[in-house]
Amino acid sequence: MSSSKSKTGRSSAQNIETSGTRKVHSRHTWKLESISHGKGQPVSRKAIQHVQDEVAKRKDKFHFSKQEIESLCTIFRHLTKSDRIDRPRFRDVLHNTFDMTDDILMDRVFKAFDRDNDGQVSMLEWVVGLNTYLRGTLDEKIAFAFNCYSLKGEKHITREEIFQLLKSSVLKQAGDEDLDESIKELVEITLKKMDKDHDNRLGDNDFSQSVKEDPLLLSCFGQVFANARRKAEFERVVEHMSEEVVFGQQFTQEQLAARKAEFERVVEHMSEEVVFGQQFTQEQLAAVFNY
Repeated sequence: MSSSKSKTGRSSAQNIETSGTRKVHSRHTWKLESISHGKGQPVSRKAIQHVQDEVAKRKDKFHFSKQEIESLCTIFRHLTKSDRIDRPRFRDVLHNTFDMTDDILMDRVFKAFDRDNDGQVSMLEWVVGLNTYLRGTLDEKIAFAFNCYSLKGEKHITREEIFQLLKSSVLKQAGDEDLDESIKELVEITLKKMDKDHDNRLGDNDFSQSVKEDPLLLSCFGQVFANARRKAEFERVVEHMSEEVVFGQQFTQEQLAARKAEFERVVEHMSEEVVFGQQFTQEQLAAVFNY
């Protein structure tokens, strides 16, 4: 296959930087006071117990403690002020909290959380989804990412889907005039590297084997999971809240004020202006696909 060349002599595929789709999303500020003092609609003990009971029934391994589950329920209620998060609000959460910017993949992550396919994410679906999204094993994250990348919800990802995903997540560089041709080159590179059974598409086994050989390929078609910094910030929020949610634990006004200040410091970092697009240098992209 011939490669189009830029003025620098590199192939056009090598001149691509990947980036999230650049959209402006609304921003929302969290305040600990409304959580700590029950303003708005606090989470009932019954609702939390229901989530904990349902989690206990699940066969898949759970990675959050009871206290952390309660913290996630509290965050959920603070975000939505009801018992469901709709698609636009969920997209805001993905963008503002986890730095996601790709519209296609934000919708696919929403779909992965919305297990009953009713167009909303319940409190239980929120907790179960975050179990994999934040703390899943490699196998769990591979399955989650594959489901997001398989735009038709099938057991394989077609050439056309790979093209669509890459086109949604690349940023055209100056001097590379034929973006579609460059993306087609990347599609061929991807299939050559990952299509283990040579059927001209990526099955779930192809994807799993490829990621286990090279974990960087978990995000080869765009950002699905939170980046390390945002994940750590969210985990710190959960950790701090979980210290307060042991039933019957009492705090002085001074202790509560100190915790409030720490929480809001963490949230301030979470609310920093997002630099749109997860970008990779040419060298990083070349290293992933070995071209």
